[in-house]
Amino acid sequence: MYIWKCWRDTRNLFFVLGIIAAAIMPFAAISLGRSGLMGFGAPTALAALNFLGMGASLGLGALMASEEFAQDTVSFLFTRPRNRAYFVWMGWVVGCTEFLLIAIINLSVDWATLWHVHAPVPGPVGLERFLKALIFFLYVYSLTFSLTAVLGSGLKGLGASVAFIFGWPGFALALEVKWKIHFPLPTERLWTLPIAASNVIWIATALLFVVFAQVVLEKWKG
Repeated sequence: MYIWKCWRDTRNLFFVLGIIAAAIMPFAAISLGRSGLMGFGAPTALAALNFLGMGASLGLGALMASEEFAQDTVSFLFTRPRNRAYFVWMGWVVGCTEFLLIAIINLSVDWATLWHVHAPVPGPVGLERFLKALIFFLYVYSLTFSLTAVLGSGLKGLGASVAFIFGWPGFALALEVKWKIHFPLPTERLWTLPIAASNVIWIATALLFVVFAQVVLEKWKG
């Protein structure tokens, strides 16, 4: 099965990231002690998710697409009795599932560790920040996956994704300073829309990256 192939290609990275996800907060608890977590538990958990999420979204996005859409592999896949959309979306779904499992492992261990040492767990504001972080990393994963699939190279896709992610804030700031044009940054609240509506739009934007990759592979690389 194609899903099994996708899993086999990325499972080593998944296991490494899963171990890191489970170990970050216990290691912080040992290093900081109970008194340290009492004051910095929630910020530490968010920082751990940010560190892990960026690595996982970039790594899984580049690795998944590079394994499946490298020149030799993609030529073989596209001779199979399946349309190209199937390979694009199944690859994306497998990597996205792995990313979400890593996030769940990390958040579950974080909460369990904070509860064990009787440190305060994140409240509604903290949960909103965690949700925004997950949406941002879904955006990064989808962008990296799509660029890698289109360019047919993990290094090129990763480089293009990193350049966009870190270059866009500078570009948006320059436009705002020079011409007073405001371009929203990923997961930023859009104008006066409710936060929930903005989140839905950013998730839809992440999915549009995958649609773009599908169209390119179906039409331009046909």
